[in-house]
Amino acid sequence: MEILFPSFEGPEKKLEIILSAPRPEIRPNGDRRWDRVVRASQAEVIGRADTRALDAYLLSESSLFVWEDRILMITCGQTTLVKALPEIIRIVGRENIAFVFYEQKNFMFPHKQPSSFERDVSELAELFPGKYYTLGPANYDHVNVFYSSHIADMPERDATLQILMHDADPEAMALFCAENGGTPEQVEKKSGLSALYDREMVMDSHLFSPCGYSLNAITGDQYFTVHVTPQAVGSYVSFETNIAEPDYSDTIDRILSIFRPGRFSLVLTTSMDDATRASRKTVIGPLPGYDIADKSLYEFDCGYGSVFLNFTREQAADC
Repeated sequence: MEILFPSFEGPEKKLEIILSAPRPEIRPNGDRRWDRVVRASQAEVIGRADTRALDAYLLSESSLFVWEDRILMITCGQTTLVKALPEIIRIVGRENIAFVFYEQKNFMFPHKQPSSFERDVSELAELFPGKYYTLGPANYDHVNVFYSSHIADMPERDATLQILMHDADPEAMALFCAENGGTPEQVEKKSGLSALYDREMVMDSHLFSPCGYSLNAITGDQYFTVHVTPQAVGSYVSFETNIAEPDYSDTIDRILSIFRPGRFSLVLTTSMDDATRASRKTVIGPLPGYDIADKSLYEFDCGYGSVFLNFTREQAADC
């Protein structure tokens, strides 16, 4: 059953700030500092969960994560994510920022966006001069990235896996609509998201009306986050985690079995140490039921590298 609701821009913008040293004083939100950051991007805080190491804010359009030494903000829809950077600078101090990373998936409805990647980069570069790249083919599914680095040493072990999915199975998408009467907890159990990792995690999720779903799951300093746009026109799902694994195959298989996308982009961004570099090999091979359409490897001069792949569902052979 296709879900016929107005189109929504699911592909996201992402801003990550890494500090030169931990600053425990940035985490408290008693003065609503992080609410101001979120409002600057034209979104609202709708939920919060925390561990000793991490605060996770669920937003009206995606997520915000705050550690003592970094901030990660992800927004979708028609948000203005780069407008949040000045508010973040007020909290952490520009002199304490060692690394700025901005990412933007290619949009399905770019004419509805308040800005473009080029305009966003121009605004970012006024504060933090840097470089920008396109991961993947410019005329197909791709991710634009900008970074500015003041890190003298190689970063500590760090890895982020993203699975960016289009054309998910309509039956799988129907689960993520409030009109179907389920609760977020029921959605997580039925879909398998609650058992994605074999560990206890704090979960904060929301079913939007009439449709849509967001989840933040955290443990210690680790997270995974899922955002679902189930509309028939422009269906989209994003999954992201910083849970580093020597082999990502099982996690990828579980996510694909939940959403069954028609096509997806896989991005693994890691520091350049031997352990995380070795994990790249686990994402570049074939996946059952899918063909590799594009595969690229990027190594940046900031101590990080990315593997980018596009996959499309195998077509049944003609009889």
